[in-house]
Amino acid sequence: MNINNIENSINKKILERGYYYYMSGKIMGVRRLGDYEYIFQIEGNDDYEVEVKIDGDGEILDSSCDCPYDYGPICKHQVAAFFELSEVIDEDYDEDHHLSATRPTLSHVLETLSKNELINIIMEIAKKDEVLEERLIFNYSKADYVQEVKACKELIASIVDKYSGRDGFIPYGQVHPFASELGEVLEKATHSTDPLLSLDIAFLVLKEAIEAFQYADDSGGDIGLLVNETIGFIEKVFESNNHSKHDVKRELLDKLLQKSESKSFEGWEEFRISLLRAGVYFAENEDLRTRFKSKVESFISEDEGDRYYNESLLRILFDLINEYGTEAESEKFIKDHLRYTSFRELWIEHQMKVKNYQKVIELALEAEQQDSRYAGLVLKWKRVRYEAYKELSLKELQQTLAMELFMGGDFNFYKELKELNGQAEEVFYNDLKNQLKTGGGWHRTSLFLKLIKEENDLDELMEFVRNNPGYIEEYAEMLADAFKDEVIQVYKQFIRLEAGRSSNRKSYRDVCRKITNYTKLAGKEKQEELVTELSSIYYKRPAFLDELGQDSVMNLLEERKWSNTEYFGACASS
Repeated sequence: MNINNIENSINKKILERGYYYYMSGKIMGVRRLGDYEYIFQIEGNDDYEVEVKIDGDGEILDSSCDCPYDYGPICKHQVAAFFELSEVIDEDYDEDHHLSATRPTLSHVLETLSKNELINIIMEIAKKDEVLEERLIFNYSKADYVQEVKACKELIASIVDKYSGRDGFIPYGQVHPFASELGEVLEKATHSTDPLLSLDIAFLVLKEAIEAFQYADDSGGDIGLLVNETIGFIEKVFESNNHSKHDVKRELLDKLLQKSESKSFEGWEEFRISLLRAGVYFAENEDLRTRFKSKVESFISEDEGDRYYNESLLRILFDLINEYGTEAESEKFIKDHLRYTSFRELWIEHQMKVKNYQKVIELALEAEQQDSRYAGLVLKWKRVRYEAYKELSLKELQQTLAMELFMGGDFNFYKELKELNGQAEEVFYNDLKNQLKTGGGWHRTSLFLKLIKEENDLDELMEFVRNNPGYIEEYAEMLADAFKDEVIQVYKQFIRLEAGRSSNRKSYRDVCRKITNYTKLAGKEKQEELVTELSSIYYKRPAFLDELGQDSVMNLLEERKWSNTEYFGACASS
């Protein structure tokens, strides 16, 4: 990747965020380590350091950032640094070649102005941008706690007004800058030395970001990302204050617990759970742990429809017991909540560890009955039961369950069945194959095809394709060596059928794609024969002829020196 064309190599969304950081003046400093190595200080939720090493041609040899971003190789801070580095390199080039322009820089101009002149300029700009006015007051005023929070509310309101427009909705194209400006408000919280103020600012951002799901098109995920970043910051506030005085910790926890009751979380309970997890940092203190535990318990619902939500809350409580309770209390909690998947898994894992395989079987059978409405969970418990049978060498039960799982669609159990069966492998294979052939249903067909492919049964596969020509595309290459002529014929017949069904430009293009794949197998001559035939049959479909022409018809006409009139006239008369 070259510093001059990073746009071609970086995810578009990350590129936009990095450019926004670059243009917003987030780069606080640049330090050159050597001729081609630089360190950039970038302002974000924290201050981050980006190191970039390039060669003499501008190729980026190495790049790193100390931020926690782990969703890809390049973060927005690195992108901002790349844009800045490109400018630095240009400036260096100008200096080295005495090409620096006579036009003064903005910073140089501003340095020559008086304080009153600067104030007048800022006031004039701020009059035209309400958000800028609120941001300047919010970022630079020397206000008390109440005023800071009030200024934050006013800034957030101005940002919402700026982007939501008359209809109160933020379209997709405006969501990224909207979320970025809300993110700037959050950054003020990161610079506060007062954890209570930091928390209040973060809560205001979190509330608005969650509510924004209702009035913004977050198809790109910018608002969701901001919500997660804000919750992550709140968690960091609790982590960094783990050793603060008890009164401070209690006030922070009370704010968290009060905020967790907000109606903003209705329909977004996963965010409430993520927010609550921050309270675990203060659980070492028994008084705070009791308050925290009581609040978590209050959110647990009796409604079976809230199963996932309840389970997530119970996992928080279990983590507390596991950390601060006794082993007996942990076991009791698990057994009291076996109706939830994760707790049953924990208990099964324990029983497997102590080799109590009969108990594992009992737990799995109970779960199969309990979760009978959920096919995926039933499958999970059957696999658990199979492993217990295997440990106990109960081969008959193993074989019965393995066959059930296999017939249910899990082909992985074919190998197990082969090892367990008492017949000769060929006999077993043929019996199973015939059973699948006569069973019907799409999943049986899928298993049948996996089976004959696994055993490389080309005769059976060719027979299947004869009766189901729609599969020829998938298996043509596999069958070509043994049945080339027949495969070509089936492929040709399949394309004829598809051409007959086609009725619009999209389907015509799909037929042409099939012809291209057919050509790889059948050759150019047979392709031309097929195209000529289709053009003759469908000469009244100009769009189809046009698509066929883009493939090879026009080349064919040119080779034969026919005019379009002669060609289509010949097609019409044939």
